[in-house]
Amino acid sequence: MTIADTTTVRPALREPLRRALNWMLSLRDAEGRILCPDHGVEHTGKSAGAIVTALELMRRGEDDRDVLKAAAIQQGRRLVGNLINEPDSPCYTFRPGRHDPFNCSNSVIDGGACADALAELVHVLGPELSPADREAFRHASLLHARTYLRYAILDKGIPAQRAWGLAGLANAHALEADPLLERAAIEAVGILEGIQHSDGSYPYHPVEWGAAHPGAADASAFYQSRVTAFLFFALERLGRDPRDPLFRGALRRGLDFLLALQGPDGVKIGLVEAKPWYWGAEYEVASHPFDVAAFCAGWRHDRRPHLADAARRSFEAWARHLMPDGRPTSHRPGPGRRDSYQCPLFWAGHAMWAARALPELEAAYSAPEPPERLSGGIDLSVAAFPDAQLVRLEDDAVVAWVRGARPPWNVHHGSPHGAGLLQVVRKEDGRALLERRRHDHRQEAEWSCRAGARDWKRGIAAGRDEVRFSLWLSRVHARAGRAAEAWRAPIDALRHGVVDFASPTGSSAFAREAALELLPDGVTVRAPLGLRGGEAIGGSALERRYRIDGEGLEVRERVISEGAARDLSYRRPAAAKNVEDSGTGLSYRLA
Repeated sequence: MTIADTTTVRPALREPLRRALNWMLSLRDAEGRILCPDHGVEHTGKSAGAIVTALELMRRGEDDRDVLKAAAIQQGRRLVGNLINEPDSPCYTFRPGRHDPFNCSNSVIDGGACADALAELVHVLGPELSPADREAFRHASLLHARTYLRYAILDKGIPAQRAWGLAGLANAHALEADPLLERAAIEAVGILEGIQHSDGSYPYHPVEWGAAHPGAADASAFYQSRVTAFLFFALERLGRDPRDPLFRGALRRGLDFLLALQGPDGVKIGLVEAKPWYWGAEYEVASHPFDVAAFCAGWRHDRRPHLADAARRSFEAWARHLMPDGRPTSHRPGPGRRDSYQCPLFWAGHAMWAARALPELEAAYSAPEPPERLSGGIDLSVAAFPDAQLVRLEDDAVVAWVRGARPPWNVHHGSPHGAGLLQVVRKEDGRALLERRRHDHRQEAEWSCRAGARDWKRGIAAGRDEVRFSLWLSRVHARAGRAAEAWRAPIDALRHGVVDFASPTGSSAFAREAALELLPDGVTVRAPLGLRGGEAIGGSALERRYRIDGEGLEVRERVISEGAARDLSYRRPAAAKNVEDSGTGLSYRLA
């Protein structure tokens, strides 16, 4: 795709994005500010998303070009007006950034988005802009890139944040070639490739880059696609070919891990998540615009049919979760589910990345089907990702995910579920076959037990800092008018971050250490039972085998030793079929 591309896209693909944009623009006040109804601020970095979405829809066949153009220019002027010289610093950054805590963002995220959007206004509208606007947009984009982004992309602790800043810097560089910007960008690309694991996964916040808790260094289904999508975009705007052997390996690995996270309904397995406190459910679709961008960019450069198929499914799942007025949601309501921390305005702003992928998405609907569909079936697929300790199983009937060991976690950081089966999704109707509820130690398809006595020292060590953090979350909820959530945040942090971690209750899902043995048609997991914090229960041992046979998943559970565990029981899934139970072992099918 080139900047000058004007491919027309079918209305069915434009409509969800236009609805989300219209909802954003409906929030404007008399000054043109898009004010967040939850946080009461102008999220400048998300207003940048409205610019790009409007420009893309303008180029893809919407018939009110002048309305979209005017909205994009209006928000561009808002961005320029929010560019401020930091006190006692040569840096120019876009407010609010980190300066207003209720912006819930920071300067590199907002700045990357703003520099990118302002550059895009110049690229797309060019001579249609007034000389004053064109120069203001160009100057602001380059000034921010030269005084801030070229440093931030090399020192921020979170890979996805560095990558977002990189995208903005690269688009600014496309306005005017600058050797200093180019040098910083290529160095940043190399650093991001270096922090990627060999299986393609990225740590959300690497310990060596300053993570406060090791759980934050876990893989993240929410953040995985951002780094890959932004790398593709930045390389293209820098005039570099993503197919170059220097870059191709990391990009392909990132896409392969992203593919492994996706289920047959387009929704990713949300239980691989370094940042679970962000979400009110066991899955989210808020990240799908980044997924679409990554899959479409990958397909543009590497015509693997699976990438086109994944892009279609991801976009459709995101669109299904839009409200009638265009307000995005992260998940559907359900038992035990709550509102997510991020606001819908963030998610609407992020839709720009799906909008950018519209030409490839249009072409993806004409792409060949993956080979196994053309042949009328699928070979049994066992895909292993050893750094994340994740195994994905797929046959004609189901997709299942199994996890082994993972980093330590607490109530806010790291994946709380592992050492066994994460989820099974039926391909026929997209139904999840296992009930998953946060904080419940008696999950379906898991063993539960008790061991030892309540240990308050253990609980306080696990949750002391999290209770303090919950006071911040409470303030954010109160600002958004969610009084019940404001009261609930510190109570939940105390209950689930301290009391639960002090509890003697255990589960097969809690064990931190686990050994995976791959089989031709599945995987065996050997692990102890664990307490909430991952501590192994002495002397306990389980063997858990998961196999696919073309018609579903066969589960076999065996208790080798209870050790110090007592009151051991297994919660059989409601969807289980062909159950055989001997007391210390059982088997069943999920299909």
